Amino acid sequence: MSIHSIGSTTSKVEYTEVNSFGGNIESTDDLAGRARTQATTISLDPHDTQLLNQYCRKVDLRILSYAILLCILNQSDRGSIGVAKLVGLESDLHMVKNDFNIATTLFTVGYLSLEMFSNFLLKRVGASRLLPTLGVLWGLVCALQGVIQTKTQLFVMRILLGMAECGFTAGILLILSFFYPKHKLTTRTGLFYLSSPLANVVSGPLASALSHIHHPYIKRWQWVFIIEGAITILVALLGYYILQDHPEKCRFLSEEEKRFIVKYKRRDGTLGGSQHLSFSDTRRALSDWQLWCMTFATFALCAACSSVSVFAPEVINDLGFTSAQAQAMSALPSACGAVAILLAGRTVRVCGSHWLACSLALLTALVGSVLMVATLNVPVRILGLCLLGTGGFSGLGTSPGWNITANSQTVANSAVAAAMTVFMGSASGFVASNVFLNSDAPRFVIGHTVNVGLMALGIMACVVTRLSMGRRNKRFARQPPEFDNGFRFVY
Repeated sequence: MSIHSIGSTTSKVEYTEVNSFGGNIESTDDLAGRARTQATTISLDPHDTQLLNQYCRKVDLRILSYAILLCILNQSDRGSIGVAKLVGLESDLHMVKNDFNIATTLFTVGYLSLEMFSNFLLKRVGASRLLPTLGVLWGLVCALQGVIQTKTQLFVMRILLGMAECGFTAGILLILSFFYPKHKLTTRTGLFYLSSPLANVVSGPLASALSHIHHPYIKRWQWVFIIEGAITILVALLGYYILQDHPEKCRFLSEEEKRFIVKYKRRDGTLGGSQHLSFSDTRRALSDWQLWCMTFATFALCAACSSVSVFAPEVINDLGFTSAQAQAMSALPSACGAVAILLAGRTVRVCGSHWLACSLALLTALVGSVLMVATLNVPVRILGLCLLGTGGFSGLGTSPGWNITANSQTVANSAVAAAMTVFMGSASGFVASNVFLNSDAPRFVIGHTVNVGLMALGIMACVVTRLSMGRRNKRFARQPPEFDNGFRFVY
């Protein structure tokens, strides 16, 4: 293995691999790095290339596959309240006016209350113990929502559900950054976020089927919570045997693979699994305004996704469809989003940059929101929902991986970027939970107008981030060679 500067005549292997999920995965980070003057690249001989692909296949099949499955259940558990609303939750709990919006907002309150400290706990406890424990806890809370009797109990359970789920997504993102080289990370992060629209595709029809269960004492909306929570607990328990803390001590890797990936990631500048994460380094990373700016784009994209995940069944129901039809049709915007995530790498490749791909995703969601607010025509509004899902989820296939990859100069920057990505995405729940009001049905002018504004601001954030990264890269290039560590922002 050797490291050389761009422009060297040394031959190198281009990274195009066949991933464990089928089909070709091309490195979007490698492309963007070449297009945007990344300072150094790593060359591999054929043996090392084979070893790297073998290593990635193992991590794909074990850690990434399990993370996707557990995240599907995570998204399904938090979004099941939207389906429960359609099958009697509000009437049985005597909820009035904006009580449902309060319940969805309280989930975000609980989630954000501990989110910023989750990665410190992850580093101390270890992913193999903490993440499965979180899965068991939120599965238990989800199931307990099926035995509540009052709206106050629902409010408490939503706070507890948010607290139980906080740390999971940021923890998975951090673990992926520990295991995968930089040029592989964006693609894998996009595959992980594929679980979000897949959860909506699966949970809509599943919840519709569960809501048809008739029992003399257990109501239809209660079955939705109980069964989904029980499934999560069973899957989460498997995590104690599947998840690993970092590649240096990974049980399913051979000694040769461990030595190779540690050496590779050290030269890649992304070996962070066993490094110390201090509060001073974290404060320094948090003080960078550029990180806040680029993660605001994630905030806007997640607001679009939340609108689809939680409120699509209600929006479709108010178009004149029955509850069962609305539950099943709510899978359509998410299905479009799932396809968009799978094509996110190609979008980055065509655009030649991450910031432009994110801007295009935001523009697509903006057009969808405009269509939703402009008319009550059913086909047009369904198209608008699909565009909203396509844009929002397409951005999730690009933005989170870009946030982490572009801020990978230290383990603190990677950890803070992962936590900030999830924090900003979760904070967007405050918006989605409070702008789609029952009194505003069926057009939901306030909600869709707010989405239009957020998407426009997100596009501006991408442009500002691009300009800032360009200036900083030029400043790095002017440094004396002895002070230049080779890091450049990938945009």
